[in-house]
Amino acid sequence: MPPVFRGARALVACAALLPALPAALALPVQRMFPAGCLQGDARFGSGPTLSVGCVAYPLGPGVRVFDASNRLLLTGQLPGLHGRVVFQRDASGNVFRVWFLDPTDPSLRTVPKVPSQCLFGNG
Repeated sequence: MPPVFRGARALVACAALLPALPAALALPVQRMFPAGCLQGDARFGSGPTLSVGCVAYPLGPGVRVFDASNRLLLTGQLPGLHGRVVFQRDASGNVFRVWFLDPTDPSLRTVPKVPSQCLFGNG
């Protein structure tokens, strides 16, 4: 069979799969987080801290913060940010990795929540 016909057959096969592409992209991505991660509603303050459940956790050197699209945020963008996060701490208690997520993300079901230390239900 001439190579032209093989290429045309592959092109027709690809064109047949195009309608299924938006449905495949709409599936939620199940993220896997490392062991020892915690989740909670967080707020970055003006200092190098992350407040989750009314507890201020210090940010470690080289902290990496990812947005909901898994893009890296610069440390200058952090003050004032708040939302649902999953975070990981090192052996000294410093936060070294943070992921911002949509509160409806199915990946949050596998991560334990931070116990709240807030008084009078504020947080």
